[in-house]
Amino acid sequence: MFILKESRVHKVVFMVVSIIFFLYMLTLIFPFFWMLLNSLKTNMDFFQDIWNIPKQPQLENYLSVWDQMNLLTYFGNSIFLTVFGTLLSVTSASMCAYVIAKYKFRFSKILYTMALVVMLIPSIGTLPAMYRFMINTGLFDTRGGLLLLYSGGFGFNFILLYGFFKSISWSYAEAAFVDGATDAQAFFRIMLPQARPGIIAVTIIQGINVWNDYFSPYMYLNSKSKMPLAVGIYNMVQEQQYAADWPKLFAAMLIALIPILIVYALFSNTIIENTVAGGLKG
Repeated sequence: MFILKESRVHKVVFMVVSIIFFLYMLTLIFPFFWMLLNSLKTNMDFFQDIWNIPKQPQLENYLSVWDQMNLLTYFGNSIFLTVFGTLLSVTSASMCAYVIAKYKFRFSKILYTMALVVMLIPSIGTLPAMYRFMINTGLFDTRGGLLLLYSGGFGFNFILLYGFFKSISWSYAEAAFVDGATDAQAFFRIMLPQARPGIIAVTIIQGINVWNDYFSPYMYLNSKSKMPLAVGIYNMVQEQQYAADWPKLFAAMLIALIPILIVYALFSNTIIENTVAGGLKG
């Protein structure tokens, strides 16, 4: 009898939790659905009723916003920063994590502690020093300055990769050294491939972060021709305060979301599995 009651309680709890998560999922999906509906309206239809279904879907809003709002330039800048920013970030993080995890030297533990402390410092706290550094070194309003900013070796990427390298046996590297391999060869040819799950997870996460980054380009870039999509969308929002063509703005937002949605749909399981694996190994 007690077992039956406990089973019923579990079912009720499961149903309640499922309903709560379903409602939460709706709150996440609804804004995108609402933007999609309104991006297919004329400006007049939008201001008449923001909740109704478009009478005649205006697919030309997407073509118009692509041509008029210079989205191609913003897309190109975002792709450039994402590809090279992610490459530099993952490379520097993997090198730092490997050295601190596998090489024992005087300051290895101190550096690991510093990496943890750096994660606790809000980025806004380093803004004045970083801004002055960019100005004094001539890196302000350059793509190279942003790439340098993205290439920092410490942070979440470092912690995750540290866990992977820590779990890899050092005997593989020792065997490579016996065969005459250098430290760099042992890292790139032996140890790095064994940390592949972590590298993949960090690459995807960092790529999404760089693609979505608004704050850094907004602070350190002035030229519109160099700005990525996130800042370009912000500029569109500012312009819409006067033009008030909101359906086209929603169309631009959805176009900007498409690459991220595709990446997450394809690699969400990979991100979760490899991130958890890195945390457990660390």
